[in-house]
Amino acid sequence: MVVTRAAEQSASLISKLEEAGAEAVSFPVLQIVKVNLDPEAKTLLQRLEEFDWLVFTSANGVGCFLQWLDESGKKLTAQKIAAVGPKTASRLQESGISIDLIPDKYEGKELARDLMKSVKPGSRVLIPKGNLAKATVTDALQHLAKVTEITVYETRKAMPSIEMLPGKVDVIIFMSPSSVVYFGEAAGDRQQQYHQNTAAACVGPVTEEKAKEFGFHKRISATDYTEEGIIKAVKSYFREETTS
Repeated sequence: MVVTRAAEQSASLISKLEEAGAEAVSFPVLQIVKVNLDPEAKTLLQRLEEFDWLVFTSANGVGCFLQWLDESGKKLTAQKIAAVGPKTASRLQESGISIDLIPDKYEGKELARDLMKSVKPGSRVLIPKGNLAKATVTDALQHLAKVTEITVYETRKAMPSIEMLPGKVDVIIFMSPSSVVYFGEAAGDRQQQYHQNTAAACVGPVTEEKAKEFGFHKRISATDYTEEGIIKAVKSYFREETTS
């Protein structure tokens, strides 16, 4: 199996795959880069206490935002905290931050729905995000609350050596649509050999749609958008392949 996550994020997933009996290699097609504090960010952080909610849609957003806080010397006050899923929540809890809202299904649409029930009209909401993040929560709340988005990290393309890819690949794991795009660019002409016989294991329907667009005939889509969820989906896929 090939894991396309950023190098610094792949160890956990690779370890879990190996525990499940798979042979996994890292082929990092993207990298996560924290955005430096600019004057706009510094001004916003000085007004942090004005926000009623902080909404985190990724663990990367948590890590980079907390680094910003450390650099600025600011602390969270009485803001309510929302996290899109358990990994994002865990990053917050590791820093002693309590979670007020986490959806039952770990995706942006469910987070937006729950927030629409919890956020009071006129509340001020801050969303630290990545440069490629969708505006799902912002779009849902814009008529209810005053929403501010701020980019705290960038997802950038990495170009790993094609020699890192093994000759035979049963599954390529994609944890975001951008990883599908960047894999295609990194693999070059060699990507064609995977489209017919290699399964694209995707963290959810949006990523699966991108894999379909890029030519993968075999696709696995996790219904639980976590590392555990995608491993479960891969196991289920191969059980079905074996019995069919």
